[in-house]
Amino acid sequence: MMAMMSSRFEGSFRTSNQTEIFYQLWPVQAARGTLVVTHGLAEHSDCYHPFAKTLQAEGWEVYGWDLPGHGRSSGKRGYVGSFREYTDSLRQFVELIVKERAQKAAPLVLFGHSLGGLVTTLTILDWQSPPVTALVLSSPAFGIAVPVPMLKDQAARLAYRWFPSLTLHNEIKYTDLSRDEKMVRAYGQDVLRHDKISPAVYLGLIEGAEKVQKRAESLQLPVLLQVAGVDRIVSTRAEQEVFAKFPDKRNVMQIYPESYHEIYNDLDREQAFSDLRKFLSRFQVTV
Repeated sequence: MMAMMSSRFEGSFRTSNQTEIFYQLWPVQAARGTLVVTHGLAEHSDCYHPFAKTLQAEGWEVYGWDLPGHGRSSGKRGYVGSFREYTDSLRQFVELIVKERAQKAAPLVLFGHSLGGLVTTLTILDWQSPPVTALVLSSPAFGIAVPVPMLKDQAARLAYRWFPSLTLHNEIKYTDLSRDEKMVRAYGQDVLRHDKISPAVYLGLIEGAEKVQKRAESLQLPVLLQVAGVDRIVSTRAEQEVFAKFPDKRNVMQIYPESYHEIYNDLDREQAFSDLRKFLSRFQVTV
């Protein structure tokens, strides 16, 4: 189901476990390519409206979706019964997009930020011959940097077994996301954001990062990895270690020494966009 909103469409689909997933499309006729955005923990696809409008104006159609328990998708905020619900949902969404795309020959690129970067990478690692051209990973969660109190870590592991629907504060501070004060104020005013995390999400982040570390050599797609130099949310060192294992010779890693976690919402965003354009130009069709 999809409804038109001027230069943007909204729609939804149901996953195999009947979660209703909200998504939106910023369309382009005769698009140079398609970019699919998977957001980070506690975010939602509306957070990427300026990002999508920028790429839309440059000839790329952009899809964004809300993870289960996020934004306008159904589910308890910050909760999934299994981390696999994220990767299964992304795969189903990509398959839906592949069927709908008018420009079949145009590249299909997956963009994932933070939690979304981990979800995107795990999805591709478990997908034999994915219909995807390349990956763009912004501050992907290949390791956690935000301090988690030992008591909370132990409580999460206990709750996963006995109280799986329990949600706790995710320990993320908005001031750790961006140096742009306007953006930090906007985070606090965003009613679709939340500050929750469930045991399955927390443990899935840890186990998923370990899986990526072990299997990174098998990822057979070109990757643009964009790393925040001052990241208090995810581990910059873990990102660099994983990148060194990715095998494709077309891979690019860009580090923004002063940027905080949300690179595209920070003061160096124009450089991030410039690097993204350069990477995408290798694959886009001419219109």
